[in-house]
Amino acid sequence: MTLLVDADWLIYSSCCACEQDIRWTEWEHTLHSDERDILNLIDSRLDVYKSIAEGDHDIVMCFTSYPTFRHEIFPEYKINRIGKRKPLALKTVINQVKQNYESASYQNCEGDDVMALLATNGKYKNPIIVSVDKDMRTVPCKLIAEDTIEHITEKKANRHWLEMSLAGDAGDGIIGIKGMGMVTASKTLTNTPDTLDALWTKVLDTYTKKGYSLGDAILNARLTRILREGDYDYNTGEVKLWNP
Repeated sequence: MTLLVDADWLIYSSCCACEQDIRWTEWEHTLHSDERDILNLIDSRLDVYKSIAEGDHDIVMCFTSYPTFRHEIFPEYKINRIGKRKPLALKTVINQVKQNYESASYQNCEGDDVMALLATNGKYKNPIIVSVDKDMRTVPCKLIAEDTIEHITEKKANRHWLEMSLAGDAGDGIIGIKGMGMVTASKTLTNTPDTLDALWTKVLDTYTKKGYSLGDAILNARLTRILREGDYDYNTGEVKLWNP
């Protein structure tokens, strides 16, 4: 059993959790962080995920390699995050985690894509993705997002992916159809059969009726699709963009 861990999220959130605002006087305060506390927190969080998965496990920390293909096809991707302060010790903790654990990254890919590729390409026996990111429900896999293992079928993954292609992802700067959230997107596809062709036809029809183009629909489908086996050339680093 192998736990494929969203290292970007785990390390970032652990660094944030261990920052301490120390006030020296009424007017003076400083921000501190102890890398030992962060690494201990990461280890303890991994122990929790191991206990949820049960059995013997290997751990693979999955990292983003910048820039990603999404930045290439959509320059505004995650532009809302530019200029935001990163937590103390982030770079050094990343380097230490890479020394402590097996790690993986692929050219042009986000950590989400790395986890999904490793979960679907047969490299590891019984892989389980560990991530709180809702995007991972667009991947056919076993997933630990909370305190249980979710089993996401290919049909469920495709439906969730195309719901996201309608709604977009504001946190990543992906607009989708204006005014449509995930609840409305889910209702839009409710009575559509679980085949990819049927779901895509409904998505395209919805985009068209709202005044959008075929190109808009395809772009958002490509942006919200987390890569699976067959979507990536490991030799060249080229992403095979999805086409209907």
